Amino acid sequence: MVAGRARVTDPTFEPFHTLPDGTLVRLDLIGPRDRGDLVAGFAGLSRRSRYLRFFSAMPNLPGPLLDSLLNTDADHHVAIGARLVDADGRVAAPIVGVARYFRVADGTPDTVEPAVAIVDSLHGRGLGRLLLKAMTRHARSRGITKMRAHALADNARIRQILAASQAVLVERDGPVMVYDVDIRSRKRRDSLVELGMMYRETDGAAAPKNDR
Repeated sequence: MVAGRARVTDPTFEPFHTLPDGTLVRLDLIGPRDRGDLVAGFAGLSRRSRYLRFFSAMPNLPGPLLDSLLNTDADHHVAIGARLVDADGRVAAPIVGVARYFRVADGTPDTVEPAVAIVDSLHGRGLGRLLLKAMTRHARSRGITKMRAHALADNARIRQILAASQAVLVERDGPVMVYDVDIRSRKRRDSLVELGMMYRETDGAAAPKNDR
């Protein structure tokens, strides 16, 4: 384990997982105590990945944004972080992937906005898919029925997946397309999970329009 740190698990997902290539990771709920680990993980995002996740190629996480990313709770803003585990079972500190969801700003109780970020070295290795599955299970356990995904208009592959899931286009704000996906249907849930298979080329393509 990471020295001096108590991890926060959740009954909706298992903490330890092995990726298809044999990489062992640990999933935990993250919050303010994980500030340094999240900053360390951010360093593993390329300029392109930062742009796709935050719609800005910011070189560093501004303090207010970092505060908002760590201002989590059990219901309105949930974040699941992944860390690498070595052969001896030691959990590395940097957070190498995060899936999170926020309750939507308009107060709709059954709808959340998802976001995912994976460090570039782990793109295409199944971590995005794993985190999306864990996030979706957690959301459904809280009575969530829809996820509102934001995608850049020029990201055609993500838009094709959302269209295949029968996602409903609910808004267009400049270059950002906003879709609702009903996660009660297994087929539609699987379409969101499929986004996790695309991180070889893209990252965070279903990020929310504004981080809180």
